[in-house]
Amino acid sequence: MSTYFTIGEISKFFNISIKTLRYYDEIGLLKPAYINQENKYRYYSIEQFMKIDLIKYFKITGMSLDVIKDILNSECSIELVMNNIKIQSSKLEEKINELTIVKNYLDNLENNISENIRYGLNEVFIKYNEERIFMNYDIVSNNTEELDLNLRDIILDLENRQNEVYVQMGSTVQYKVLKDENKIVYKGIKAFCKDEKNQNILPEGEYVTLIFEGSLKESINHYKKILDYIKVNNIEVVGDFNEIWLMPKIDENLEEKSLVKIEILKK
Repeated sequence: MSTYFTIGEISKFFNISIKTLRYYDEIGLLKPAYINQENKYRYYSIEQFMKIDLIKYFKITGMSLDVIKDILNSECSIELVMNNIKIQSSKLEEKINELTIVKNYLDNLENNISENIRYGLNEVFIKYNEERIFMNYDIVSNNTEELDLNLRDIILDLENRQNEVYVQMGSTVQYKVLKDENKIVYKGIKAFCKDEKNQNILPEGEYVTLIFEGSLKESINHYKKILDYIKVNNIEVVGDFNEIWLMPKIDENLEEKSLVKIEILKK
């Protein structure tokens, strides 16, 4: 019996849980070399050590257990191994590209938030912005409920047609309607990414800006604060407001606490 090892010993030798070893037995990937018929204890032989090493090696590469089983059943055919290595390498390359996109998005998000919140929340300030490129979806939303519904369609379009998932978004809010009628009308939705057929530019320049944390349903008060600032300081502005959603957030009561930037270009 000295050439056999219990399932517990194998678990320690290879850092594989007993539950996993039992599952490998169940699916036929790694059968015990010997089972005591009286107590049903599983025993593994030292000759199986290489097989267990191969299972761990192939699993690290991301191969499925079914693929690993096929390779082992083929007596580790070089052709089959090489083919699956190429497949896994391609999959890993795709994953690396995906993770790179995610990391770039997170880095840009961190920089964007850090750059903006240093001015403080709920305070009006003047900020210079470089030229920014965006895609525009010419969809009118008369309230935040309509905006939410329209946004679902746009996000799906970005994911499916544009292959964009991690995109900063925002909207255009009509300056004249807000000033004259005291209401918010979203006349377009922006996605800050490049598209040859749908490319728009926010010009460089100084923007009257305010950043707040809260719900879009309460944003009218923040717009009024900017309008008052513009009036008191005799500032001439150009075009409409840009409402940029820096980061969506909710609190423990599921109440929206998003970080939102409102800005309008000085003349």
